[in-house]
Amino acid sequence: MEMGAKHVHRPRSVSVVWAAVVWTALYVASKVHLALEERLGVTGGPRVAPDSYRGYGPGEVAQAQWANAAAGALIVGALVAALFTARHRWPRRMLLAVLAICAAMAAAGAIGMIGKAVFTEQGGAVFGVYCAVWTVLLLLAARDVHRRGV
Repeated sequence: MEMGAKHVHRPRSVSVVWAAVVWTALYVASKVHLALEERLGVTGGPRVAPDSYRGYGPGEVAQAQWANAAAGALIVGALVAALFTARHRWPRRMLLAVLAICAAMAAAGAIGMIGKAVFTEQGGAVFGVYCAVWTVLLLLAARDVHRRGV
């Protein structure tokens, strides 16, 4: 009976981690698209003022967006690692720390974007909600890693 309980828990938690992978991949795809177009901003984010481009030299906007896409790809890597985390204490703790930092960054994005949408006319609510969902998925993935190590 105990084996059945573990079997029921495992598929649900793995699907949450895969949902976080897919959700993060959407961010990566958005950043790649913006890099190719050499545009600032995020899909569903606030409008970017034309004068925001003044601080960038030729090709630097694309470089910044490629760097953001790479950061998203690293998060995907951490989430995939969460699917295969061993029961060893230190790798699990390091992965938990990485996922916690990622969740904190997503939460900051949610708060910032939703706040900007509510208190200014710049927009950004769509990306704010996206970040809120991202935060929850990252926290659920971290919970899964923690539970597998207990």
